[in-house]
Amino acid sequence: MAQRMLVTMALPYANGSIHLGHLVEAVQTDVFVRAMNALGRECVYICADDAHGTPIEIGARKAGVAPEEYVAAIHAEHDGDYKAFGIGFDLFYTTHSPENEAHARKIFARLQEDGAVDKRDVMQMYCPTDKRFLPDRYIRGTCPVCSSPDQYGDSCEVCGSTYEPTDLKNPRCAIDGNTALERRSSPHYFVRLSKYQEWLKGWVSSPGRLQPEIRNFVDKWLAEPLRDWDVSRDAPYFGFKIPGEQSKYFYVWLDAPIGYLSSTDHWCQEHGRRVEEFFGKDADCEVMHFIGKDIVYFHTLFWPAMLHASGWKVPARVHVHGMLTVEGAKMSKSRGTFLNAREYLDAGLDPEWLRYFYAANLGPTPSDIDLSLTELKNRVNGELLANVGNLANRALSLIWKNGGRLSKVPSSDFFDKARVIEEQIARDYAACDTRSLVQRVLGFSSEANQRLQQKKPWELLKGARDEALSELTLAVNVARICARWLGPIVPKFTEGVENQSGAELKWGDFEPLEDLAIREPKPLVRKVEDADIQKLASKFVAPEAKAPETPSMTIDEFGKMDLRAGRVLSVEKVPKKDKLLKLSIDLGEGAPRTIVSGVALSYAPEELVGKVVAVVANLPKKEFGKGLSSHGMVLYATGGKREHTAVELPADVAPGSKVK
Repeated sequence: MAQRMLVTMALPYANGSIHLGHLVEAVQTDVFVRAMNALGRECVYICADDAHGTPIEIGARKAGVAPEEYVAAIHAEHDGDYKAFGIGFDLFYTTHSPENEAHARKIFARLQEDGAVDKRDVMQMYCPTDKRFLPDRYIRGTCPVCSSPDQYGDSCEVCGSTYEPTDLKNPRCAIDGNTALERRSSPHYFVRLSKYQEWLKGWVSSPGRLQPEIRNFVDKWLAEPLRDWDVSRDAPYFGFKIPGEQSKYFYVWLDAPIGYLSSTDHWCQEHGRRVEEFFGKDADCEVMHFIGKDIVYFHTLFWPAMLHASGWKVPARVHVHGMLTVEGAKMSKSRGTFLNAREYLDAGLDPEWLRYFYAANLGPTPSDIDLSLTELKNRVNGELLANVGNLANRALSLIWKNGGRLSKVPSSDFFDKARVIEEQIARDYAACDTRSLVQRVLGFSSEANQRLQQKKPWELLKGARDEALSELTLAVNVARICARWLGPIVPKFTEGVENQSGAELKWGDFEPLEDLAIREPKPLVRKVEDADIQKLASKFVAPEAKAPETPSMTIDEFGKMDLRAGRVLSVEKVPKKDKLLKLSIDLGEGAPRTIVSGVALSYAPEELVGKVVAVVANLPKKEFGKGLSSHGMVLYATGGKREHTAVELPADVAPGSKVK
C-alpha cells in the first residue's frame, strides 16, 4: 500500500449550476477520502472547475462579460454549493490557471517529441456571419438518415444515427440561425492514440485498475485500432493557445484532465510540498479518479496515454459510478426531473439526508441509482433516525435525566464483534461499497436496540439504578462505534454523537467509554416530513409544455409503413463509430438483413442478441461507406434509464410478423 493517495472527482463544467447528479460523484468521492483519512492514510482530495471551451466562450459573450469573469462567478457558486453538502476538498481550483497552461504546453511538447502528433487539414462547417468554425453541437439541421428536422451536427435524437456535420441537410448555425454556412478546410493537430495502444492494453489489464464491467467495455475499444484524437480548436475559443499558433487553441478535453495535475501542483506550492510526491513516476502515491460512465473513454485512454508519454505517474485506479435517475426517469429539464443543488438547499432540506441516501444506495459497480423521494424519506427516518439515532438519543436522554454521567458497561460480546465488523467496514470503504457497510452498521445497531428493549433500563431505574445505567452506558458506547463508522457519510450526525457523549471518536478504539459526564442530548438528525418531500417533489413538476406540432397523417399514409417483427441474430460494433451497432436481423425473408442503429452508448452488443424488436422494413438502403449499408430501422423509445430502449415484442412472435 502506497504511503499516500491523491484522489479526484471529475471536474464540473463552469457553464451551469451543480445539480443532484453531480452530487452523486461528489458525495461518493468525499466519503471515500474521509474514510481513508480516518483509517490513517494521507489522502488529498483535489478538484477544479473545467473552465474552457466553446460553450463558455459563447455563454460569456451572451452575458456581456469576459470569459474570466463568467467562470469566476460560476466557480464561486459551485464552491458554495459543494461546501453546503459537506464536500471537503483540500483544493477546489480552476483549469484556467498558469499552472495548467504550463503543464498543458509541456505535455503537448512531450507528445510531439514522442512522434505522436500530426498536423493535417480538416473540413468543417463555417459561419460567415459569426466568423467562426462551428463545433458539432452548434450546427442544427435535418438528419441525413431519417430526415427528422432540428437535429445536432453529429447525431440524430430521433433515429440514433451518427454522421459527420458536413452530411447534415439544411444546416444552420445554432448561434444565430444563419443558413448560409460554408465548408472550409482548417489545419488541426491530432494525437495518434494508436501509438500507445499496446501500452494501454497492459495498463487496463492491471488488477484493480478498473471495475470488471468497465474493463470489459474498454477492452472492446482496444480490440480495434484507436482513432486519432483532434486536440486543437479554431478561434474564437476560450482556452490556451497552442505554442507557435495565433488562432489555434488546445481542445478543452486536452487541458481539462491535466487540471488534476496542475491543481495538485498549486496545492503543493501552498503547502510547501512538491507535485512529484504525488505525480512523480516513482512517487509513493496512488492516484485515483472518480468519474461517471459518460467520460470513461477520456479517462481510460487519452489521459493515461498523456501521462505515460510525458513521464508522469499513471492512475492506479479509475472508479466509475452509475448515473442518477429521478423517480425512475432520466434527469431532464423538459420532464421536470432536474434539480440543482441550490434548489434542494433553498427548499430547507438537510444535505446529510442526501449524503446518507446516496451512500446507502451506492455499491462498487457502475450501476445507476434512482432518487425516489419516498425511499429517501423511509431510509433517513427508518434507518439513520430510528435505528442509530434512536439508540444514541434514548440512552443519552435517560442518562442525562439521571445524573448525566456514564457508568460501567456490563459484560457483553459487543466490543469483540465490533473489532471484526470494523475490519469489514474498512474493506467496504476501500472498495467504495457503502451500500454494504451501511447494512453492517444498521445490523450492529439493531442488536443493541434489541438488547435495550429486552433489558428495559427505563423500568430498571426505579429499583435497579446501577444496572439500568450500566445498560444505558453500553448502548451509548455501541452508538458511538456506529457513529464513527458512519462518520465519512454523515459527518455532522457523527459530530453530534461525539459531542453529546463527551469524548472524541477514534477508529480502532474499542476501550469502553465509562465514568464520564455527557452533554445535554439534542436531536441528531431532523425527521423527513411529508411536507419536505412535497417541497422537493414540487420542484420536479415541469411547467406545462406546449405539445410539439407534429404533422398529422391519414390512416392510409400510416399504412405505407411496413412494420414487422425481427429477431436479432447477432450484433457487432462498427469500427471507428462509437455510437453505431451493426445488427443482423431475421425478418422471415430467408436471409437476414443488416440494420445499423446508433445505440452503442445504450446497449452492449450482447444485450440485443435474441430480442424480438419492431422494425420499419420498407425504408430504402442507406450506405455508411466501406461496404456497410443499412436496410431498415429498429424502433427505440427515449425517456427511460437508457438513452434509447428497444421496442420489444414477445419472444413467441415469429420473425416477419406484421406489426399493426
